[in-house]
Amino acid sequence: MSRGGFGWWGITIYAAAMAFVEAACVVTLKRLYFPDGWRPPFHAIPAEGLLLEQAREIATLVMIAAVALLGGPAWRGAIARFLWIFGLWDLLYYAFLRCLTGFPSSFGDLDIVFLVPHEWILPVWVPVACSVGALALALRLHRSANGGD
Repeated sequence: MSRGGFGWWGITIYAAAMAFVEAACVVTLKRLYFPDGWRPPFHAIPAEGLLLEQAREIATLVMIAAVALLGGPAWRGAIARFLWIFGLWDLLYYAFLRCLTGFPSSFGDLDIVFLVPHEWILPVWVPVACSVGALALALRLHRSANGGD
């Protein structure tokens, strides 16, 4: 899986490190914004904090895209790398969050999974399923971009 370019081991390590940074950041933010505990119904995040968090989420997507493009401009390969990083990042984010806080306790737990363009409150199984799908599609695109190897 590492034929040419940046290498899939590199982007895998990058995704894991990003997941830990994201989880550590979110632990701090949840303690700041939700001092009584992280459970629904979630109250609104203050406007200045919300704008900062939305900008951080967009910056995260830009960082994933930038690293995905380091492997070369071929669109299938770049999309495959983006989906691989995104899928691993999100899955490992929840794994690290669970290790650090005990949340989520089940795939049915509600979470604010994204803030752009507004809050997306969904059960944890939704982003997990999307991440697994992203990983599967990444592998398929990678194989087709490299002649099915």
